[in-house]
Amino acid sequence: RSMNAFAIGLVLACLATVADAGSSIIGAGSQTCTAWTNRKKNAVVKGSFESWLVGFISGLNISGERDMVGGGDFDAIVAWMDRRCLASPSDRIGIAALDWAWS
Repeated sequence: RSMNAFAIGLVLACLATVADAGSSIIGAGSQTCTAWTNRKKNAVVKGSFESWLVGFISGLNISGERDMVGGGDFDAIVAWMDRRCLASPSDRIGIAALDWAWS
């Protein structure tokens, strides 16, 4: 069990490193937090960014040993990302979302 947790942590660390190089996270996750903050200007963009986020977090949840989605509270996840992106607008959404997994 601890070896599995170590492997998951290693994969996430590698994803963060590769994502910083611009080659792993695609879709809305490749955009900056500024784009996340501006998503509310367009309903289609808002829906796609928020769907990407909860899908990404859900994928991390399934691959991990603990519940990362907090019982599936969509609004809480989106509100967390709102705060995270306001704090670091130049970060990419996917990298910011990885912080959810470590919080």
